[in-house]
Amino acid sequence: MNKKVKIYTSRAIDYEIDNISDGNKKRQVEDLYDGLELENIQYSDKITKRVQELKEANIHYMDAYHIAYAENMNVNYFITVDKQLINASKRAKLNLNVINPMEFIMEVL
Repeated sequence: MNKKVKIYTSRAIDYEIDNISDGNKKRQVEDLYDGLELENIQYSDKITKRVQELKEANIHYMDAYHIAYAENMNVNYFITVDKQLINASKRAKLNLNVINPMEFIMEVL
């Protein structure tokens, strides 16, 4: 079965990439993103409101932005290797599944 996976980007991702201080690492990340077909998630006022709700649920500031952007686009999965975020997401009421890459591959692909 061939499943299509869309990969999204947002201002929050751009911000984090711009703030990578290690020039080598920054170039590697930029090269990775340059090679992907990405769909941009546009900012809306709903995102700021949702970030505040997520912060109250103990989701860290930038993680809250990433999740709020993703929820705004109605994505099904948010893929991360951040164990702390995965654990925090289990306690928060999210409109998507926060999952590590291996679990995503096994569950979805």
